[in-house]
Amino acid sequence: MKKLLLTTALASVLLSAPAAFADEKDDRIKALEEQLSFLAGEIQLLKEDRATEKAEVAALVASIKPSAGKASADNVKITMGPSPKFSYGDFSFQPFGRIHLDYAVFSDDAADHPNGAEFRRARLGMKGTVAKDFGYKVQVDFANEGVNFKDVYMNYTGFDNTEIRLGSFKPGFSMEELTSANYITFIERSAPVSAFGTGEVIGLASYFHGDNWSLTGGAFVDEAGTNSTDDEAWSVAARGTFAPVIDENVILHLGASATHRKPDQANESFDFDATAENSIQRADSVSANFANVESANLYGLEAALVTGPFSAQGEYFVVDVDRDSTNSDLDFSGAYAQLAWTITGESRPYKASSGTFGRIVPARPFDPKNGGWGAWELAGRYSTLDVSDGNVLGGEMDSYTIGLNWYMQKHVRLMANYISVDTDRNAVTPNDDPDILLFRAQVDF
Repeated sequence: MKKLLLTTALASVLLSAPAAFADEKDDRIKALEEQLSFLAGEIQLLKEDRATEKAEVAALVASIKPSAGKASADNVKITMGPSPKFSYGDFSFQPFGRIHLDYAVFSDDAADHPNGAEFRRARLGMKGTVAKDFGYKVQVDFANEGVNFKDVYMNYTGFDNTEIRLGSFKPGFSMEELTSANYITFIERSAPVSAFGTGEVIGLASYFHGDNWSLTGGAFVDEAGTNSTDDEAWSVAARGTFAPVIDENVILHLGASATHRKPDQANESFDFDATAENSIQRADSVSANFANVESANLYGLEAALVTGPFSAQGEYFVVDVDRDSTNSDLDFSGAYAQLAWTITGESRPYKASSGTFGRIVPARPFDPKNGGWGAWELAGRYSTLDVSDGNVLGGEMDSYTIGLNWYMQKHVRLMANYISVDTDRNAVTPNDDPDILLFRAQVDF
């Protein structure tokens, strides 16, 4: 705008010079030269002022710093594993997630089980650190258009081989329960683990580990979505594992866990139930739902062996339920055993720090153009669950499963399970013995 005004003034001066007075020509020219010289000086001052303003703005921008530290992009580190992880000093952030899409076909027996598909899991989350030794993890499940908290916790790792965790997560009970659903051998966990596990609940726990052992213990209340009219359920849980043999070809794992649970005081009841090891089935196969409970003690023993491409795993559970003086105590039990063979030769990895197994990584990921066909695994499992005792007749179920897994890439897996079920007359539907074909497409990041 200033330049425009100066230019207009200059034009005005030139147009006002009267051509009729030739004798004053030299004086006019001299005056114009003086005005042009003055205007040139003004323009130079404006340029200098503008340069000064630019320098001041640049200095102001450079002085602005984020609360996390210095304003330098050079300090931000990005790594991949497989999703991007952003690190800035002691702060880090990494998104992650998973999609598990299931489809089931039932050969019905006593009950009608509709064939169908569902998103078994559709999770998004983030994890990282907010300061030195202080971390976080947030994971929310959107499966079947619902919203549920899963792992949502803070932790502290400032002590050697130790983690202190506060929030929503699974208590230390059962190897299969604590192994990620991304890594378990079969599409669903075994019936006894489904019946006796709690899933994620709110609590405070400590984790300790060495080169070949782990120990965890904690106190918990109910899950995040509970809104009771009386004191919520609470529990304490502990688990210890020991691997007397860990080398490249052989892993031997032993473990034990125990939990003491008190029911919600609004209803003083427990419910131990399970489907025929699939999530498409709408009604439970066996279910023990009973009231007048004072407490329950659950115990578990676990063992696993890996030798090259072969693996074996099993757990045994006992449940003792104490009820009030007008009702008899109850005893339930369950167990499973499984065998697996990675046909392409890969071995199942073991995490001694948590006493759980990780993902099988194909030696030659799926790439037909270059001869890669991923990893293939064949597995079989037998499980049994008995939730009948005294006047509580929840039923008994035996399940037989054959599984085939195709690990196409490190984070992509296709699964197929054939499940044969045998229930007794106390089942939810008496003597309902369907055969089930269950499929899953899975990706995680």
